[in-house]
Amino acid sequence: LILIPPGIAMRGHIFSSLGSRLGTYLHTGELSVEEKSGTATENIYGSFTLSFSMSLYLGVVVWFIANHLGIGGGGHISFLSIILISYLAGFLSAIIMTAVTFTIAFASYRKGWNPDNVTAPLITLAGDVITLPLLFLSFHIVTGIGISVQTLIFLLFIGATILSFYPFRCGMPHFRRIVRESLPVFMLCGLLSTFSGTVLGSNSEALLSYAALILILPAFLEDGGAIGGILAARFSSALHTGEISPGAVPKKVLPLFLTMHIIGFIMFPLIGIFGFVIATFFSVSASIYEMVLISLIAGELLIFIVNFLAFYLSMFSFRMGINPDNVVIPVLTSTMDFVGTICLLGIAFMLHVV
Repeated sequence: LILIPPGIAMRGHIFSSLGSRLGTYLHTGELSVEEKSGTATENIYGSFTLSFSMSLYLGVVVWFIANHLGIGGGGHISFLSIILISYLAGFLSAIIMTAVTFTIAFASYRKGWNPDNVTAPLITLAGDVITLPLLFLSFHIVTGIGISVQTLIFLLFIGATILSFYPFRCGMPHFRRIVRESLPVFMLCGLLSTFSGTVLGSNSEALLSYAALILILPAFLEDGGAIGGILAARFSSALHTGEISPGAVPKKVLPLFLTMHIIGFIMFPLIGIFGFVIATFFSVSASIYEMVLISLIAGELLIFIVNFLAFYLSMFSFRMGINPDNVVIPVLTSTMDFVGTICLLGIAFMLHVV
């Protein structure tokens, strides 16, 4: 169970970043939907290298945390099994998510849409839907085979991880930059995702007093992260095409900020309404007025924070010579759980609902 949040989050980080890069390449003409490109190949290699590396890293981190908390220390599951579950789920999801990401980016561009507006939310959704079943499938596969077979598969995955770094020696500039810039950030984000739930845990009694909030929290955080992903992808493309320059918030960006608030004005009340309907179905006490009001106010506050966070993170990384496509979306989505939960709980406390 500890592997689920970071596993799902990491798939979103890797392939939302890939989708953001594809959008930038399409805007700048570096990539064409009609022709094969070495740029696309390097991005595929980079995504698999990150998937292998982060699967190993998350497996080690999760085993350490589980063992420290006493969850995995009673012989329930071994270190080798956790690593293999992480590896297998990461490998299978990487195959599927690579195809999904290219399909979404290219199909949206062919239709005349801006890929930056659709890749981040759709890829994040696909990652959520695909990764969880694959984690459970990997668990059943790994726990159903003997230790000797596990050891053999583990050695094969370790070999594949080492070989995945071989393009560093082959003059692939995109690959080198993707891995060099993304890996340290992903490792930090994976650690944050593994420890997610601290805020919820410390406020569990308050949440249980108004349990309907728990029902809207996943959708609330998901939509906040999607808005952050859209903004990050848009800013990155604008920086690469010269549409905006690093510095203070330009006037041409303000309409985009306003658009996000308008979208939130429609989206977050709907989350409150759906939450109320679900709460009523499960006989959970809730007020539709309170649910809509909390979701709307907290959502608009979250968008305000995300607007400036996405902009200045993009500006900072670009100034530092780091491709915003590689780092901004993972950082934003990793902080959304914390910031979004604080916003939702904070507004609920202010309105004396909890």
